[in-house]
This record gives sequence, C-alpha cells and structure tokens, in this order.
Amino acid sequence: MEGRRVVFFEVEKWEQEYFRDHLHGVELVFHPHRLTPTTLPDADGANILVSFIYSDLHSRTLDGLRDLKGIATMSVGTNHIDMAVARERGITVCNVPAYGPNTVAEHTFALLLALSRKIVPSVERTKAGNFDYRGLTGWDLMGRTIGVVGTGKIGAHVVRIAHGFGMRIVANDQRPSSDLTEKYAVEYLSLPQLLHASDVVTLHCPLVDANKHLLGRDQFKEMKHGAVLINTARGGLVDTGALIEALDDGRVAAAGIDVLEDEEMLQEDHESLSPYFQLKDYQTALADHAIMRHPNVIVTPHNAFNSKEALQNILETTVKNIQGLLESDPVNVVP
Repeated sequence: MEGRRVVFFEVEKWEQEYFRDHLHGVELVFHPHRLTPTTLPDADGANILVSFIYSDLHSRTLDGLRDLKGIATMSVGTNHIDMAVARERGITVCNVPAYGPNTVAEHTFALLLALSRKIVPSVERTKAGNFDYRGLTGWDLMGRTIGVVGTGKIGAHVVRIAHGFGMRIVANDQRPSSDLTEKYAVEYLSLPQLLHASDVVTLHCPLVDANKHLLGRDQFKEMKHGAVLINTARGGLVDTGALIEALDDGRVAAAGIDVLEDEEMLQEDHESLSPYFQLKDYQTALADHAIMRHPNVIVTPHNAFNSKEALQNILETTVKNIQGLLESDPVNVVP
C-alpha cells in the first residue's frame, strides 16, 4: 500500500500505547471519539481507518475519504460499515473474527461450578458470620451428562473442559465435528434427544431468526427433570417466561445466565463498555427482569467475554490486520 497514514477512532490511552509499541514506520493518528460526518476532518488523508462499531462508516463518511484503502474494525460485526460502498471503492475491510472462545467457555464453567457447589449462598452465609454448611450440599460434575448446543469455537472449548471434568458429552450442531467425536467421545444427538439426556444444557450458538427461542415451553418439557441451564451465548435463544415456569415447577433446577433477552440491543459482546452505549437504559431494563430475582438463578452482566487476554487478542488481531493492509497481504478480510 502506497499511503501509510493510519487514523484511529474510539481508542483509549492504553490502546494507543499498544499500537505505538507494535506499529513502526507508519504515521499513526489517534482520536478517542468516534468518526461521524461531523468529525470527518479528523480522518483527513487516512489510508487505513481503525475504529469500533460506533463510528459511522457509511457512504456519506466514506465518500469524504478519497485516500482510504483499508478499514480495520476492532469488532466481529460490520453493521457500521457500508460494505457495498467499500467493495465498490476497492476498500478492504478486516475484522476480528474471534477474540476469546476459551474465555467464554471458562465463564460457562464458572457459572456451572457456582451452581453445583452453591458458591454464592456459601459466600453470603460466611460473610454474615455463619459457618454452618448444612443446606449447602453440592453435586459433582464428574459422571454427569452435559449437552452442548453448538460446537463451534466456543462450544469446542466447552467440550474440552467438560472432558477434563470427566463428564459424558452429548452435542447438537448442524455440522458435527468428527475431531471432537474422536478426541472426546462426543455423541451428536437431535435437540430433543439432547434435552432428554442432559443433566446440564449449555448454549453456544448464534442468535438467528431460525433459532429465536430455541428453548421454549415445549423444549423445557422435554428436558431431564432437575437439569441445569447455562446460557453465555445470546438471551434471545431462551424464552425467559418459559424458563421461569420451568424453574418454578422444578423441571429446571437452576440456571446460570450471562445474557438476557433485553440485551438484543447489543451488537457486540464488549459494546456495553463503550461510552456511546446507553448503559443506564440497559441497566434499568435488566434490573426489573423477573429472572434476576429468582432464587435458583445466577445472573452475570454479559461478562463472559471480559478477560484481559480477550481484550488483548482484539488489539493483537487489529495490529495484524493493519500490518496486512500495509503490506498488501490482508488477513481476516470480510467478504
């Protein structure tokens, strides 16, 4: 690439330091705010543009950047980019396709272990000065059956961790993995079969129109009585009203949830960390959620992705994307 002016938007100081340390021989310009038609002069002369999802990279912005050859978005999604205009203009767009599949998988087991060993009530009781362990009897993961719905990058890590705990693993996916079957004895089943067989059901599939409310009243009726549900994927996969009914009648013994239906306003896992996200409205919507008050439910604040390593991976991948664009050998190109 002839031009070597890289302009960043929506980057914090610690991120700026990282980019300065890892990108040399190139002009770097940093802005903490987002790019919009109003702030377009701040991107003047940009050959490569770097931003998160709040920058407006649609036609009216892109038309004002005549020197632009590449975009490195620090996100999985590209809804903030007019991809048709980018293709027409010959602008290469690179994204961060995955930044922490093991991170989400580990949080999945954090929720599961918190439920199985009654960690939250144990801590609350101890903080109150009560060291009586009666009523806090837990249960072992070893020998239990875990049903993994979706065995992509995150689900595959869940399988590996479950195998380490000595669990029997069944799974459901449109594209079964022979590798997981061979290494971890994963048995692929239909969703009804999985629900019937599993002591623990954990969701790791994307939310699309076809699987909206993948688990509803009919599905909860098919679940093994007393099963545990873990959801670190997307809230819309579960009919919350049906889940509450299943919890109340004991069909589902407990649930560990990192995502709720109200979160469908989120486009990215780490969106809620941005100052442009209306966090107050988001918190108000979730605070009134009935599932939050259920005694057999643990809810975390869409935090499964949030590890130092995952955030670091976003920066590392973005550096590689920028370097690829500079060297005319792009990686993680969005088609």
